[in-house]
Amino acid sequence: MKRRQFFSLLAAGSAFAQGREFRKNPPVPRPASKRIIDLHVHTFFQREKPSQPVFSPQLNNSRPDGVYQINASWEQFRHDISAVDKAVILHVAQNDVGRKGNDETAAIAGRWPEKLVPFGSVNPLFPDALEEFERGVKQLALKGYKLSPIYQRFEPMDARACRIYARAEEWGIPLIFHTATAQAADVPLKWANPVLFDDVAYAFPRLKIIMAHLGHPWQRECVVMMRKHPNVYAELSGNFYRRWDFYQALLVALEWGQTHKILFGSDWPITTPKETIDGLRSVNQFAAAGLPRIPDEVIEGIVYRDSLKLLGIE
Repeated sequence: MKRRQFFSLLAAGSAFAQGREFRKNPPVPRPASKRIIDLHVHTFFQREKPSQPVFSPQLNNSRPDGVYQINASWEQFRHDISAVDKAVILHVAQNDVGRKGNDETAAIAGRWPEKLVPFGSVNPLFPDALEEFERGVKQLALKGYKLSPIYQRFEPMDARACRIYARAEEWGIPLIFHTATAQAADVPLKWANPVLFDDVAYAFPRLKIIMAHLGHPWQRECVVMMRKHPNVYAELSGNFYRRWDFYQALLVALEWGQTHKILFGSDWPITTPKETIDGLRSVNQFAAAGLPRIPDEVIEGIVYRDSLKLLGIE
């Protein structure tokens, strides 16, 4: 074959002999459950309905496309979360071991038990962190925990954190890690990179690890972590409103064959579940310009992925 013929076939997308047959991966079927699980919901709501809404500051805002209400009421919370079948509510313990936040999270879940799944948090730097972890599981029926090395200021393989990982692995309790950028100037951003959890996933191979926010802006690193470790997953909250990055992240996950390990999350109140679903379903706007399309079955597979069943919670 002449050089000119080779490049003509390549440009046209034609196939030519490679010495073996190439078979495409089969499409991912839509799950039969048709249940939507929101894996990332904060309980930042007011007990009473506010007299007037208060919105996040526009400058250095978490959302580049606008502002969001920061004093939503319990009624507004219920309205927004009604778009999903189950919602994991969570918090991050920072200045204490986490006892108060765990009690509050369990109490909130008790107000709406058919909808809310409580995840706790402990700060591994406190001496009684393991005891609080065990209390949350045994007494409060917490189903998982969220840890954040950058906000709690610990290196992911810190020995104090490893004792929490070991117990979580032993008891089958999944852990969500904050693996994403942050606006605060005083947090150690390097501890949010998904690659730093490579040693954690290797040392605790039966521990179910969820990388929050698809690791943005390190989505590629997050994807290769999922590919390497069977026990690593990711949820995609906080991504859709940075549309080009989000599209590229899904394309990377598609090319590396890891879209089946992406779970749904909204990051309420910064976004709502409905906004996130709509944003996910509109990701192919870039395909109109001739770029690759994210298959519909991949998108719907993420929306309807039963992460609670996948993580062994239900």
